[in-house]
Amino acid sequence: MAHIQSNAHATVMKLPARRGGMPGQLAAGLLATTLVLGSAWAGVWAEPPAASQATPGKQDLLIFRNGNIMYGKIVTETPTTVRFKGSVSGIEFETDYPKTDILEIKKAATSGDAASGADPKGAVPVTIEPAKPAAAPSDGAIGTQQVYWLDLTGKFGEDISEKPIRDAMKDAKKNKADVIVLTLDADWSSNPITKEKRPDDTAQFDALFRAERIMPIFVTEMPAEWDEMPRIVFWVKDAMAGAAFMPLVSKEIYFASDGRVGGMGNLSQIFGSMGDDVVREKQRSLRLGHAEGWAITGGYDPRLIRAMARSEYVLSVKYEGGKAVLLERMPEGPDEDLLTDDGIDANEDTDRQKAAGDGNDVLTLNAATAKALGVSQGTVDTQKELLSALGLERTGVLINGQAKQIMKGWSQGLDNAKRQIRKAIEEYTEVRVEAPGDYRARSKARSTRIRKLEDIKTLLRLWGEGISGQWLQEYGVPDLATINTIQESIRIEQLKDKR
Repeated sequence: MAHIQSNAHATVMKLPARRGGMPGQLAAGLLATTLVLGSAWAGVWAEPPAASQATPGKQDLLIFRNGNIMYGKIVTETPTTVRFKGSVSGIEFETDYPKTDILEIKKAATSGDAASGADPKGAVPVTIEPAKPAAAPSDGAIGTQQVYWLDLTGKFGEDISEKPIRDAMKDAKKNKADVIVLTLDADWSSNPITKEKRPDDTAQFDALFRAERIMPIFVTEMPAEWDEMPRIVFWVKDAMAGAAFMPLVSKEIYFASDGRVGGMGNLSQIFGSMGDDVVREKQRSLRLGHAEGWAITGGYDPRLIRAMARSEYVLSVKYEGGKAVLLERMPEGPDEDLLTDDGIDANEDTDRQKAAGDGNDVLTLNAATAKALGVSQGTVDTQKELLSALGLERTGVLINGQAKQIMKGWSQGLDNAKRQIRKAIEEYTEVRVEAPGDYRARSKARSTRIRKLEDIKTLLRLWGEGISGQWLQEYGVPDLATINTIQESIRIEQLKDKR
């Protein structure tokens, strides 16, 4: 059973006598039962026994590294574990604790020791108290790490956008998060290779421009706003194209078994063959340098970004002492592996490989490759596995923040805004000058059109960051500057009109 406790358990401690028909004693009993079932948490909320119980010869004592203290009886002991019996709120439990979690073991004095008046090493002193008072339930238990969990799902640049992420980070700060876990599972259905949808500005490398509106949240805003920066952990399930840039700023990245990072391999094709090649290459280099800067921030070799972005870039790897050594050339021995070839002629990936993102013209990191190259810290497939890998299985407390509500509210609001914009466009085009077509009727029609355009502007200001250029083009929605120009031309027509 995962040793993770929600703050909801702590909140029960503050419940009034009745809430929703549940008596306070019953709520407290449910809390105690939960603590026993999650046995490693029993010591977090346990109070020291009364002084009459905490005398030498009565209780064994475990002092944990996180400051918790457990009174009870050591049942058995091995070189690595201690089986301990105790009670919480009158309910007995028996469980094993790894010795790596324990700072000191103090065993109760034997009857012979007590009779002789000796003070044997390890006897429990009656003055033992917890290292510090128990924190308020909203702050988590002593020695715990507050874990804020944020699921980033849907389309990158739309559902996964800067406003909801920024709001979630503010909520994490409000909840005093020590660790922020971001699961990244972005929809790549706009992959231009599959032709499922027309490519947009979040399809491949130029999604850099969309990503750079999100990345400052982690790179500059949070370090400036937080007194102590929390651990930022990315758990990658699918991070292709624009989403691929996001995990790079974190020093702690984990992959799901089928996780992948890539889909940004069209940098060399940006700008086509029109104009001066020197100018085109300069623009490509500027884009690449920006992305490499994010990788450097996270502590990753920027050559991996080049391999992910440029189809002509050749990269191999060999392993020395378990560490990856990157080589900017084809393999020259059996101890070297090819990561990306030059993508020319016979080396070019098939359409299927390009669509799936699993060829070698450009680098796509999967769980195994990312781990071997030192990008991924490990492969995990459940929340419990991730928390265990982070060392938080016993000490992590999941915060009951507003993350789910924030992301869901944004996606629902975005869908509603798109519907309202489409409706406003339709109503704008349907405006007619009513009979008898006089000055008043013409003025009314112009006023209605200006109002419909104003409604669209308001929606674009509020939700525009999540509306792609592809969508705007598809539904014939002009940008704000064009709408302003249209409105002004309507006003000028009105001024020129005569009664």
